[in-house]
Amino acid sequence: MSLEAIRIEKEEFTAVTLDLVGRSFGVSPPDDLNTIYTAEDLFEEVMYRRAGGEAGDKCDTAMLFFRLRGNFQRLQPGTRITPSTRLKGLTRMSPKRLSKRLARDTGLAMPDDEIGKLGCAMVLVGVIGAPLMWWLVDFAAGCLTLFGAGMASLFDRGGYSGKWETVWSLVDAIARKNVPRTDAIAARSRTEDLWQRYAEILALSAETLPNGARLVDAHRIARMTRIELV
Repeated sequence: MSLEAIRIEKEEFTAVTLDLVGRSFGVSPPDDLNTIYTAEDLFEEVMYRRAGGEAGDKCDTAMLFFRLRGNFQRLQPGTRITPSTRLKGLTRMSPKRLSKRLARDTGLAMPDDEIGKLGCAMVLVGVIGAPLMWWLVDFAAGCLTLFGAGMASLFDRGGYSGKWETVWSLVDAIARKNVPRTDAIAARSRTEDLWQRYAEILALSAETLPNGARLVDAHRIARMTRIELV
């Protein structure tokens, strides 16, 4: 039996649901919420904007976002985690330490660390300083400088840039590292497949019980299911 209505907190809908739908299907989310009354209204708008594009290959990332959202919320309790949330503002931990913590808590492989300030400095020392010392002093001095730069770079804490800049960039990188995507996902482009992946995002956005249990099953979301913002 299909649901008559699905309740989503308004701020959750605007800051998370629409953002994830847009990122997942490769479109810009609609700005006018006054035209969205049912699940079909939003879906048809997404399909219209998607026409002719190669979209729909980020749905695994959207699902992983909801799975990992609690891990990010624990970094700074009370903060609303959205795809655009910057990791640097969530924690004082270094990216390397955060990577180890997420890997331990989730069992997922983490993407490679981005180079930090110390690492960048040591690269410059190795590229410029070592040849300069070789020219000004001797070959041994150049080798020693290069070796010292390499050893110092081991203490680089990483940087919150690239894959580690926002929650979305990191989750997407984790998805690429752990979830089979590419051809198998792109092939599932039938309307009913797109609808099911879209409905899953709505279901995971819906209000939950106090114990965190899900109230909505994606399979019960029909085209005429109303979207009620609360």
